[in-house]
Amino acid sequence: MTIETLLCTADEGIAAAVSAAAAAVQRPVVRVKEPESLLGSWREARVVLVGADCAVLAGRLGLPARRGVYVLADARAPALASALSASVPLGAGTIVLPEGGACLADVLAGRTGVSQGPSRIAVLGGSGGVGASTFAVGLACAGAALGATALVDVDALGGGLDLLLGAERVAGWRWDRLRAARGQIGELTSHVPAASGVTLVSMARDDAAALSRDAVAAVLASLARTSGLVVVDVGRSLDAGAREALRGSDRTLLLCAQDVRGVASARMTLEAADPNGAAVVVRLRRGGAIRPAEVAEALGLPLLGTIPQDGALSPAAERGVPPDRAAGRVWLRACATLLAGIGAGAGVGGRSGIGRGAGIGGSVGLGGKTWLGEETWMGGRVATGMGNGTS
Repeated sequence: MTIETLLCTADEGIAAAVSAAAAAVQRPVVRVKEPESLLGSWREARVVLVGADCAVLAGRLGLPARRGVYVLADARAPALASALSASVPLGAGTIVLPEGGACLADVLAGRTGVSQGPSRIAVLGGSGGVGASTFAVGLACAGAALGATALVDVDALGGGLDLLLGAERVAGWRWDRLRAARGQIGELTSHVPAASGVTLVSMARDDAAALSRDAVAAVLASLARTSGLVVVDVGRSLDAGAREALRGSDRTLLLCAQDVRGVASARMTLEAADPNGAAVVVRLRRGGAIRPAEVAEALGLPLLGTIPQDGALSPAAERGVPPDRAAGRVWLRACATLLAGIGAGAGVGGRSGIGRGAGIGGSVGLGGKTWLGEETWMGGRVATGMGNGTS
């Protein structure tokens, strides 16, 4: 019988971390505690995980070389360096926990190939009123035309991005149900609203508290497993949740107005935010005082492109009509072109390993385990890291 994932460890901390990651990606794991138990299943398992506590002895067994082997080590272990060196005889990669939890989840889900393009894009407004939220929605709608796309709102004072998509009455979890998220959590797409083909995590209007770094990191990691593209509307508060969104994004698009005050504000925003892989997008307007290339030069960023004005967007937003239905072809084409310009479109739709509706499952907290017999743990039976109220 083919084994999906074989785990060899007597360390309960490592076993709990694997359990949490397996729950998040709905994958079964067979656990053994003695290195000699690897002999019978070494070739058959798709992935082999060896705890640092067993790695030295496993390396002495003379096991044949193969792909898909990883040594897991706890960063808090006193002999971390020597434990990781044991990966060499096994020809194994190394994953250090808990920092490598997201990498471990990708390994379990079979997503170890090189990404074809950035999968997480943060949108940051250089100044107030520049239209960053509308631009983020436009990018997400452009991504949805190519494959599975998620849109995440982390602006606690923005009023809720679901309003821009006309989805304020669509049932589903908002951030008020996800504030307790941490670590590796299960899939969210069947629990949160969807509109215009986009999976949406929006702020709730009755809860304006800032988001924690842990919650934002957990939600973004979950959505990245089921969506080829995740667009994040960062907002301008630059609180802990917003900074985590910027830190965890592959690229940041800074939307800047085409005037002196807009550029001055954008420079201050850049200095305060320190975003990853930033490029500037200039919002055009009639009579704009500064050319787009000059805006980029003043900010010291590469110019990705421009986004035109569209007079239909503001009144449409008041009526709850989403941008993909209200905007003209020029504006929509600009969003699609900008998305293609950073290569994001190449990866959309190719990463999902979990179908919509797989569900989070039960309500057992992080580290909980459901065992069948004494060895086989079914990841899909446990919800992890969600706190109360998740089932």
